[in-house]
Amino acid sequence: MRESRVLFLDEVTSTQDAAIEHDLQVGDACVSFNQTDGRGRRGNEWKSDGGVAVTVVLEKATPHLPIAVAATLAAQLNNLITKHHIGIKWPNDLYVEGKKLAGVLIEQREGRCLVGVGVNVLASPLPTAASLSQLGSEPDKCGIADLVVSSVLDAAHLDENTAVTQWRKRDILVGTTQTVQSGDNTIEGLVLSIDPCHNLVLQTDHGIFELPAATSAIITAC
Repeated sequence: MRESRVLFLDEVTSTQDAAIEHDLQVGDACVSFNQTDGRGRRGNEWKSDGGVAVTVVLEKATPHLPIAVAATLAAQLNNLITKHHIGIKWPNDLYVEGKKLAGVLIEQREGRCLVGVGVNVLASPLPTAASLSQLGSEPDKCGIADLVVSSVLDAAHLDENTAVTQWRKRDILVGTTQTVQSGDNTIEGLVLSIDPCHNLVLQTDHGIFELPAATSAIITAC
């Protein structure tokens, strides 16, 4: 059996791109502490100053993989900052007290599933972000990278029911009014739940909408 490898790179445009450039295979991971052109979901910029950027290569993405990764990673990171609660903003952004701590980007590229994770470790690049050090942890970047890799690999084996149960315990949106960009439409309503297909269920003045994560994003500030 082929042994997995973890590739540490001094500087990358993004670990997602580096994983392809270095032809990483299933089970491999790419780590960098200096990502110059990172991106999040829907092409949003992800600043990594003082953070850790990791991409783990999996064979394929299951429909529940995004929430499984978010739930597993939140639980592991919360062990480092036990005085705070890490919540999840649908589908897979990690928040503490209204500020973003980590984000997940999952892409299918060249026959591989790339799970990219960015964690703010020593500093938060924006006023709307939080970091582990600011929240009272004394993290080691290499240790955080190892934690992220193991969390993603564990999440890949999480069954759907367990993933949904763990995700819902950390959900921060149900019961709140949110504005969602879904395709070309902007929709405002009350978040009721996520459905069995992991769509956001939104109650509006015009009825109930089920919005898929692949084409939708919350644009309301947390």
